[in-house]
Amino acid sequence: MSRHAPLIVVLLLLLSIPECSSQGGKLQQTRRIASETQILNRLLSDYDPFTRPPVRDSARHSAIVVIAQVFINSIQWKETTAILDLFLRQEWEDNRLEYDVDPREDIDEIRLPVNKKIWFPDTYFSTGNENREQRGHSFVVVEPSGHVRASESRHIEVPYTNDASPFSNSRVVTLRLASYRYPLEDVVYMWASSPPLVNPVEVSSSLMTAAYSFEEAQEGDCVGNYTVGMYSCIDVTVKFSSSTLSSLSQWFFPSVLLVIASWFHFWIHGSWSVPRTVSAAVPFFFFVLLFIFKPQLVQQSCAMNTWLAFCLFMTFLSFLEYFLVICCGIRRSLRYSHVGHPEEHPIGSPKETTEVTYDSRCGTASNKLDLVSRVLFPVLFIIFLVIYFIFLI
Repeated sequence: MSRHAPLIVVLLLLLSIPECSSQGGKLQQTRRIASETQILNRLLSDYDPFTRPPVRDSARHSAIVVIAQVFINSIQWKETTAILDLFLRQEWEDNRLEYDVDPREDIDEIRLPVNKKIWFPDTYFSTGNENREQRGHSFVVVEPSGHVRASESRHIEVPYTNDASPFSNSRVVTLRLASYRYPLEDVVYMWASSPPLVNPVEVSSSLMTAAYSFEEAQEGDCVGNYTVGMYSCIDVTVKFSSSTLSSLSQWFFPSVLLVIASWFHFWIHGSWSVPRTVSAAVPFFFFVLLFIFKPQLVQQSCAMNTWLAFCLFMTFLSFLEYFLVICCGIRRSLRYSHVGHPEEHPIGSPKETTEVTYDSRCGTASNKLDLVSRVLFPVLFIIFLVIYFIFLI
């Protein structure tokens, strides 16, 4: 037993090391939280969160510089607007929040609790409508140098435009940041731009593979000139593009089928009025109603607008051909003849109704018009398709 005593002592020491290290980590974390609390209480004891931070003595200007960045988490597209779920990240200097810390405390930054308030830029998006009820809480971090980093969730609805380039399928959103209260001499905004590592706009991974995926962002600056003064503002144009060929399947193939359906009456005999009317009228009036009641859908892109306008033109020509054939086509009339001898039925003899069809003077021309249309319409359609896809691709 005495020979194994040293081995047992070593094993006990090894087993006690993880427990000691975990207790040491808990003690260090507790000490750090206590130190952060003391620092915050000391900094915020006489801090005024409604007063703008003073500028450092070495600064050559009188304004606080706010560096901004936008992280777009998701987008919900509507007919003319887009609802953005994003995070607005801002950085600025507040020398009232400078603090010294012992290097042994291992405190590089302090996260501000929710119940603690400091001065915050009153930044808003001037190009959209913000849902303040869904605004998330702010994440604020203070560094020993007084550098403040903040991030807050925003939900805004902004209008978007379609790219003016021919046959493109992209949507452009403009985000503009400005200050409600502070003029240009008090607060100046700048984008966080140091490519390729830091960009003014970042997006989530889901927006890189969405139906409209993120393509590029171009930042700029502006000055809001109002009657009460001049205010600093910055804007960024964010472009989202979609695969043109994949989007064609949503409206291209159905419209092709409608145009082809408008040709069916070329092969239907003129005496069959109902099938000819349905084939000629339904596709044409469908495109007319689409342009009247859904102009936003038609104007989503130049490619869609051009194609649907051509479909409307082709169905109108088919409808016009239908009327020409009716005017110069086959006529129908009803003839009535008595059944039996009239003397056998003094009150009135029964009559038999007979439908008689005959060609008008230009009936032959109407048949030729149908024959020509059977060839002319598909040829024109194919020629336009070739030209359309050459420009599109």
